[in-house]
Amino acid sequence: MLDFRQKSISKGHNMRVVTITKANIHTYLNLAQCYEAEFSSITLKKPNEMGVFELDTQIGKDIEGLLLLVDDVPAAIAAIAIKGDARYEVCEFYVIPSFRSVTIGRQFAHMIWRKYCGKWEIKQIEGAEYASEFWRKSISAFERTTYIEDRYEDPYWGIVTRQQFRVEKSLNMETCDYKE
Repeated sequence: MLDFRQKSISKGHNMRVVTITKANIHTYLNLAQCYEAEFSSITLKKPNEMGVFELDTQIGKDIEGLLLLVDDVPAAIAAIAIKGDARYEVCEFYVIPSFRSVTIGRQFAHMIWRKYCGKWEIKQIEGAEYASEFWRKSISAFERTTYIEDRYEDPYWGIVTRQQFRVEKSLNMETCDYKE
């Protein structure tokens, strides 16, 4: 199980990333509902009769779920596709709004990238310009990383904005695992 820590650069928060397991999947699924609700104005998704949104990304197999705890409080989630050959895609990424103003999301992304070196891809659907701006800033602020951005025809979402970049192990990185 993945469990790595970092002291937050803002307000001295203790941040810990843990892998989603049977023991904490309920926390991930609760926050995933918030994520789906936030994007529903763009995706036009509606909840079912129980008030629950269908999830586009299922954790398991080649999709790793991650939970960010800030001072032991759930603050964010991510779903990462592990494509083999050290290739990864951020499929879902959500930060609770009360944690957004203190760069917790950027730090969370950086913690993930420091753990998994390789080729990364991130996509944003039409209408999510604020998400595209978040990813541009987060990638640019990471270890002097440069990225390529394009418009891409995704088989599931249609036209998306896509960033692609590579994370190499550097002297500043304690670990850099490659997941196959």
